Amino acid sequence: MLSTNEPGTTSWPWRAFLIAFALSFAVLAAWSVASPHMASPDEPAHAVKAAATVRGQFHADETQYRAGRGDFQVPELFAQAWSQPCYAFHPDVTAGCSPQVTGELDKIVAATSHVARYNPIYYAWIGIPTLFPLSEHTFTAMRLMSALLNAALVGLTFAVLVRLRRPLLPIAGTLAALTPMTFFIGGSMTPQGPEVFGSMLTAVALLAIVFDPRGALLAQRAWMLLAGATFFVLARGLSPAYLAFTVVVVILVAPSLATVGSVIKDRRFRWPLILCASVSVAALAYTLSSGSLALGVVYPDPSLTARDVVVGMLRNTDYYLEQILGVFGWGDTHLPMWLLILVGGVAVFVGVFGLALGGARGRLVLFGILAASIVVPILAQVMSYKDSGMVWQGKYVLPIAMLAPLVAGFLAERQEAVSFALGSRLLRVLACVFGAYETIAIVVNIHRYINGANGPWLELVPGAWHPTAPAWLTVLLVATACVGATVAIARFSSRLTLLNEFGATELRTADSSNG
Repeated sequence: MLSTNEPGTTSWPWRAFLIAFALSFAVLAAWSVASPHMASPDEPAHAVKAAATVRGQFHADETQYRAGRGDFQVPELFAQAWSQPCYAFHPDVTAGCSPQVTGELDKIVAATSHVARYNPIYYAWIGIPTLFPLSEHTFTAMRLMSALLNAALVGLTFAVLVRLRRPLLPIAGTLAALTPMTFFIGGSMTPQGPEVFGSMLTAVALLAIVFDPRGALLAQRAWMLLAGATFFVLARGLSPAYLAFTVVVVILVAPSLATVGSVIKDRRFRWPLILCASVSVAALAYTLSSGSLALGVVYPDPSLTARDVVVGMLRNTDYYLEQILGVFGWGDTHLPMWLLILVGGVAVFVGVFGLALGGARGRLVLFGILAASIVVPILAQVMSYKDSGMVWQGKYVLPIAMLAPLVAGFLAERQEAVSFALGSRLLRVLACVFGAYETIAIVVNIHRYINGANGPWLELVPGAWHPTAPAWLTVLLVATACVGATVAIARFSSRLTLLNEFGATELRTADSSNG
């Protein structure tokens, strides 16, 4: 487990990285294997794009389609991906309806993807398993490649967190940001995974730099910032705009603008900053030059007006919030209301601490983040509704919405109004609640595919789906990982409290020597 060395020694962050990486990968891998093929929206399109990318096809034949949608020449397996989600939008239909993958799976055929213009970086990574002998398990292997990348980003996030002077409430804010929806996304084939987890690492690294500006840690945090920002901005077309919003929020909430200025001028921050800017410019240039914001699948409605869009999206605010917390499958697998309240309650709990202890400027920023989570989707939809219709989903705004609990945790901890002992107890309780609802969420998801959303819990229905790995084993894996995370957090927070109570002088000396 975590070392008893002081915060600031090199053993803490990398041990934290390994623990967080292993535990998060276990949960993400469980989501990957506990869902049927193509259980996430647009996974068939992402699978086709990935298979094409690793075979050197970066442009689709769009002659018969609207911009952003086109045909790639890929193995037959990926053309069959489109027949797999026969249960989509039908919550009472089990995944047993999916046809068997058959035929000459490596025969090259035309297959359609409506993400034809998306940035190829992510697809080159998850497409690697498609270069090996093909079978239905290729889809699962592609998901696991995505889970591996996302788990690494989670691990780096916690490596930053454990080196904070006062890490307890920032860790609580991070747990609140990791809703069941983020794990569902992270275990699927979608570039939104690295966008979500990359945005989390980016925000935490930036907040750590301005709230705990120790010079000895600046270089390490700067390189982790570069890692998060790279995967963040290269993921999707809107990601550079989300990154810009994150930077503005951090600057506004920073305890001292002088600290921000000194960090920018510090030579240890120079190269990571230059590389971050270069990657962001490259991502923006790709988006503009490729037209990757073009929607390959649309639902136009000529009767829609801008007023209809605004009113409709405001009325659907509760559903968009539900999607941020956890709506799985093709938007047809819902968590029970009591569980949604529990998941949202953790974020509200951390948010109240941030509002109470964050000062006037901090409170304004938090309310600004909440307002942006509502306003930004409306603006984006108003700009595109004539071509696309109403296609916005709540999960699209996760990189902005996640900032609320992350910022709240840093704001609350900075005031030192909560003692280490009380903060430790609060964090341990939140970790237990976090582990419980993450485990229950995957149980709800598995049940939906085996027996249907309204099917029985204690017996199999006709046509029940049988997952690749036994359901009980998958749930056990998630439960074990969640218990492991709770124990790791409890031991870390308890030892940090002991160090503060019995070694406060040594801690202050160590902090002073680290700048």
